[in-house]
Amino acid sequence: MQHNSPVTARMVRRAALGITLGLPLGTACSLVLDLDDAVSCTSDDECRYTTGQGTCVDGFCQPGNADETGDPSTGVGPTTVAPTSTGPDEETTSTTGIDTDTEGSTSTGPVSCSLNSDCGDTERCSDDGICVSLLSAQCDTVQWPDGERDDVVFLGSIMPTAGIFAELVQPLENATQLAIEDFNDHASLPGGRKVAWVSCDSSAGASAAEMAAEHLRDVAGVPAIVGPVFSEAVRQVAEEVTVPADIFVISPTASAPSLSNFQDDNLVWRVTPNDVYQGNAIIDRFAFDLGIDPVASRILVLNKDDAYGNELRDLIGSDLSAFFDNIYFASYPGPETFASQEDLLNAYGEVLGLALGQPGIAQSAGAHDSPDDHYTHVLIIGTSEAEAFIVSYLGIWASNYMFAPFPIITTSHGAVPTLPDIVSNIGTTPQTMPLVPLKPLLFSSLRGTSPNIFDPANFTAFNIRYKIRFNDQDALTSSSLGYDAAMATMFAMATVPSDQTLTGSAVAAGMASLNDAAGTPISFGAPVAVFVQDAVNELTMGSTVDLQGVSGALDWDPDNGEIRADVLGWRLGGSSDMPALDAYCLYSLFPVPMTNGTWVSIGTGMPPCGL
Repeated sequence: MQHNSPVTARMVRRAALGITLGLPLGTACSLVLDLDDAVSCTSDDECRYTTGQGTCVDGFCQPGNADETGDPSTGVGPTTVAPTSTGPDEETTSTTGIDTDTEGSTSTGPVSCSLNSDCGDTERCSDDGICVSLLSAQCDTVQWPDGERDDVVFLGSIMPTAGIFAELVQPLENATQLAIEDFNDHASLPGGRKVAWVSCDSSAGASAAEMAAEHLRDVAGVPAIVGPVFSEAVRQVAEEVTVPADIFVISPTASAPSLSNFQDDNLVWRVTPNDVYQGNAIIDRFAFDLGIDPVASRILVLNKDDAYGNELRDLIGSDLSAFFDNIYFASYPGPETFASQEDLLNAYGEVLGLALGQPGIAQSAGAHDSPDDHYTHVLIIGTSEAEAFIVSYLGIWASNYMFAPFPIITTSHGAVPTLPDIVSNIGTTPQTMPLVPLKPLLFSSLRGTSPNIFDPANFTAFNIRYKIRFNDQDALTSSSLGYDAAMATMFAMATVPSDQTLTGSAVAAGMASLNDAAGTPISFGAPVAVFVQDAVNELTMGSTVDLQGVSGALDWDPDNGEIRADVLGWRLGGSSDMPALDAYCLYSLFPVPMTNGTWVSIGTGMPPCGL
C-alpha cells in the first residue's frame, strides 16, 4: 500500500533562515503580529509585517493588502513561511500573520476551523477552533494516515536522529513509523480513529527533548510518546512535562536504574530492561567468566557522563575495583555537547591521553616499553560515540605501542549495534586509511554486552517489511525496540472505549492487558494483517493478549512498566571485510527476584564464553 509521505519542516526550513522564495533577506526581521492586539505607531516604517509593508492609521498599524501574487510592497512572488518557534509555554499557531493552507496565498489573522482538514497540511484544528502548526524547531515531521486527517489520535516520538546518533537511532524512528503504518493499514482505534504521527528530534540533548515534549503536549495534544531514547532525557521529560500532564511515555532503549525509582504515576515504561541485569553480567564476565588475571590485568573503564553511563559505571565500579589491582575510570561528555566533530575528537583525545598517563600505564614507547605497562582490557559504557574512542585508541597503539598486545575492547549495549560499522568504516572515515591493515586485529578484539532483546523468527519477518519500506536497508537489532514500543502503545490505546477520554493513565492501564499469560497469544512474527487485527479485536472486546514482540516476550510488570531479560555476550562474526554481530554467550538470570545469573555458551559449536 502506498503511504503518504511525511510533511516535513525541511520543505520550509529555508524560510526560517530568512531566505524565503523570492523574499529579500532583510524582510525576515519584519514585524510578526498577533492581530488580536493593536500595535501603536507614529509612521509607516514601524509597521512591517511578514506579508509586507503596512501603514500607520490613526496611531495604529494596519497590514498591507497582500494578494495571491505576493507582497505588494516588494513586487516579489508568493512566499512560503516556516512555523514560528515559540517559547516552551506558548502555542505555535497561525497567528503569525500567515495562513499557509494554500501555497502561494496569504491572509492575515488566525485561521478558524472545526476540522483538521480545514487547516494546512502541517496543522491541526486546536480545541479552541484555531489552526495550529504541528511543526516546531524540534518536531519536523507530520504523517497522516492515508485518506484521513480528521478522525485521528496523535502519537508523538522523540529521538535523536541527527549527527553522530543518526546511524544508531534513525532505524528506531523508522521502525516506529513502520509500526504506525502497519497499525493504520490493518486496524483502527475504537470509534474508527486512526493514528497520526508527529516526530521530533532531540539530538541537541535533554533540553531539546523537553521542548519537543512541551510542543507535543501543548499543540499536538498527544496522550502518548515513544521515546526519548536516552535515560537522562526520559527522566527530564517525565518530571518536567509528561507526568504532570498525564501523558504516557514508553522509551525503546532507556535503561538507567533510576527510572525505576522516581514518582512517575506509572506513566513511564520501557522496552529494554533495567541496567542492573547488564551490570551484574559485566561484573561476572570480567571478574569470573573471562579468566582475567586480577593482578596482571589493567582495566580502563570509560563512561558517558549521563544517567546511563554514570549509573551503569556505579553499578559495576565497586565490584571491579575490589577485584582488579589496576583499574582506571574516566567519564567523558556526550557528543551532543560539542559544536563540531573536531571539538569532540580533541576532547576525547584528552580523555585517552589522561588514561594512558596513569601510573603504570605507558605514556610513550620510550617511557614504558614493557607489554606489562599497557591496558589489557577497555570497557566503554556509552553509545555510538564509542567509535571515536576505539579508532583513536587503535591509532595511538599503532603509532607507539605495537610491541604490546592490543587490548580486548568491550562495549555496553548502547554501542553494540555499531560494532560492525566500527570495523567497516576503517579506511573510509577520514584519516583512517593507514589503519586498514589492522582491521583483522580490531575485528578479533571487539566484544559487547546487551539485554537479550532479539527474537530471531519475529525479527526476520519484521526485517522483510522494514527493507521493503526503507529502500532495502536492513534493520538494526535495536530497531525492534522502536517497533514494539509503538505497536504496544497503540494496542494499549485500543483498550480505551471511544466514549472515554484517551489519557496517558488510560494507556498505562491498557498495558496490563498486553502480557497476560492466559490471554490470546499474539506473535509479531505472524503476517502483519493477522496479528494486528487479532490483537485489536481481542482488546476492544475487553479480552487480554500475550505479546511476543519483535524484540522477544513483552512481559512487563504492570505495576512499574519494567521488563526482565537475560543478557547476551557479543563478538564479531563473518570477516573483517564483512563483519556481523555474533551472539555467542548468554547470561541466564536466576529466578525472580534475583538480578544476577551465570554465563553459558550458546549455539552449536560455539566457543566458551572466555575471550
